[in-house]
Amino acid sequence: MAKFKIQKGLSDADMMKGFVETETFETAILKDNASTGNKLEAKVKSHKTEDDFYQEFLTERIKTEIGKLLLAIKMDYFKEDVKDFSIQVKRNGQHIVLETAPKKVK
Repeated sequence: MAKFKIQKGLSDADMMKGFVETETFETAILKDNASTGNKLEAKVKSHKTEDDFYQEFLTERIKTEIGKLLLAIKMDYFKEDVKDFSIQVKRNGQHIVLETAPKKVK
């Protein structure tokens, strides 16, 4: 058996220079999955769920405003030494109300 001297300090590209992979069953399946996988992802993205439909009403500006207000409320609870609080969403006629309350410790 001949000994091969392995050069040190080579990059991956340098080590693979001149290597040609023969197509096997595994590589054929991987190529096929890679080409069809992109099509499946596109189909999944085009199909909207019920939650996606509801979230269309929340623009980035509205999400940011709600987030800022909830952070302010969280800081107020933190100053009162309340660690966890709950949020309830209620409808009052044409208004949407977010009610917060400290969580009860069991």
